[in-house]
Amino acid sequence: MTEPEVTVLMPAYNAEKYISPAIKSVLMQTFADFELLIINDGSTDSTQLIINSFEDKRIRLINQTNQGIAAALNIGLLNAKAKIIARFDADDVCLPNRLSTQYNFLTTNADYIVVGSDADYINMNGEYVFTESLPGYSYEEIRKLDIMKCPFIHSAVMYKKQFVIEAGGYNVAASAFEDHLLWSKILKLGKV
Repeated sequence: MTEPEVTVLMPAYNAEKYISPAIKSVLMQTFADFELLIINDGSTDSTQLIINSFEDKRIRLINQTNQGIAAALNIGLLNAKAKIIARFDADDVCLPNRLSTQYNFLTTNADYIVVGSDADYINMNGEYVFTESLPGYSYEEIRKLDIMKCPFIHSAVMYKKQFVIEAGGYNVAASAFEDHLLWSKILKLGKV
């Protein structure tokens, strides 16, 4: 496989209940020039078997002992073939045009390094529950946010890998707010 335009980076830990529809939603994207890099973070259920059941050359799997999401994401960043990363979680599904919409924005607006979106939450039956709206949408609005306000929904962002690496990647000591710390550093490096 030549270098893809986008790496969809998905950490997974004991995700057997949700990972199949998550993978399917990525494979059904209207934008096809991607790799789906899954970091299996020491799952003890059938997560790996489910991943291996997909026969698509765009899927790459890295298995590691359980080290937590930040460590899994850092391993993913080091192994991602693309210069643009789309974050995605193993219990999410994405709309078919997610990658194309975000990729087109990032490549058309060269001074931007991160783009995000709102997210619709669904229940276990796939029924709509509510929409989580971002606290700001423009670069100016995001820059004015209180430092305690996380500007993005982590699994709905796409970013330029070089800037995340330059910012030091994900802090492995930050449990459940590794993304929030990262965004505070990223805001100093370019437009979001």
